[in-house]
Amino acid sequence: MKKKRPVFKINIMTCLVLVTVVASFTMVVKGIMYQPAVAANEEKAALIRESIEYENRRIEEIDSMMQKVGTDEYIEKVAREKLGMIKSDEIVFVDISGQ
Repeated sequence: MKKKRPVFKINIMTCLVLVTVVASFTMVVKGIMYQPAVAANEEKAALIRESIEYENRRIEEIDSMMQKVGTDEYIEKVAREKLGMIKSDEIVFVDISGQ
């Protein structure tokens, strides 16, 4: 008599469970592999957000300066500081002691 080999019957539910387990394992492994890249991208995003905040502050400063540029006070300030000009009725004292 011939011995019959055992026949393995795999039903559909077993196949689905096996595929689900393999897919889940693959996703977990890929997630772990991409974790350093995700962390690096989060750091870059934080730096970009800081840069945006800095530029927004600069824009506000420039806007406020643009409002001041046309005023007489600003023109007088520039004439005194940059050009060394004085008013006609002012007296200039120069400290020659060098201290």
